[in-house]
Amino acid sequence: MTLPSATPFQFRASLRRPVRHAFLAGVATALVALALPNVYRSEARILPDTGHGGSPSALRTGIWAPSAPPETPSLREDGPTVVYADILRSRRLGEQLLLKDYAYACRSWHFGKERPVRGTLLQYLDVASLDRGMAALNRMLMVRRDAKSGLLTVSVDTRSPGLSLQVVQGATQGLREILVELSQAAGVAKARFTLGRLAEVQHRSGQLSAEFQAFQDANRNWETSPSPRIRFRGAQLKADVELWQQVVTNLTLTHEQALLEAQNDTQTLLLLDAGSLPVEKSKPARALLVLAAMVAAGAGSWVYLNRVMVHDRIFAKEPAP
Repeated sequence: MTLPSATPFQFRASLRRPVRHAFLAGVATALVALALPNVYRSEARILPDTGHGGSPSALRTGIWAPSAPPETPSLREDGPTVVYADILRSRRLGEQLLLKDYAYACRSWHFGKERPVRGTLLQYLDVASLDRGMAALNRMLMVRRDAKSGLLTVSVDTRSPGLSLQVVQGATQGLREILVELSQAAGVAKARFTLGRLAEVQHRSGQLSAEFQAFQDANRNWETSPSPRIRFRGAQLKADVELWQQVVTNLTLTHEQALLEAQNDTQTLLLLDAGSLPVEKSKPARALLVLAAMVAAGAGSWVYLNRVMVHDRIFAKEPAP
């Protein structure tokens, strides 16, 4: 005689306590999640500058070198945005962002009242040193690069929409300034050298002009003077003055050319999206947290309450023949 199975009834009964546990876990998680502050994300997108009017090869040499050597083409990533990502993560740019003053409105928790705040990012992160600030900034500022298109996405997460926007705009502006400085370095060095040399040559030219003028004042008709020595001296001074004036002209042209080359070599930062003021929060996902907590609590409770049955089902040994 076979007894009727009571498994469906027992299974439903075994769910009562786990469901209660899941409900309690969901309520507790919801209360904790409500205490978490909203986080807002602002993003900027940067396109690779694949063309350059003055020096097309500048993007593939020097500071724009690819991240992998030519002998490993499968790992090679061409394009200047490879270096852009490194600059955005650099300590130089990080310290600029950490020590800059920002004015924004912020809530301390989800239902808190917005209050105006003015201070540095170091104060917002509430860290005691720049080293800890850099570590926190690297978690806050995220840089992602598409390997195929070279598109660079810079995103910043903070508790204030205004602060997120200001930090991401400060990062792109700092990147632009560093790029200008690095790309103009050779031209600026050449212009600085020619400017210093031009000052020296102008000083020497002025001395020779003053000496020639004094000679002319003392010898008004030196060109027709019966003395060969006076004619030779006057011709020599005149030639020296003309020579140094020509040197001044050449150096002036070289200096201007160096300035033009520095400007022409300036790396262009192409912003596809300069960042916008976020309206909706990016995290926390409170509903997902509550759901995950309920599932985890319910499943864990059910497994614990039915641990004997679970053990028998999993580790049951087959009967001996």
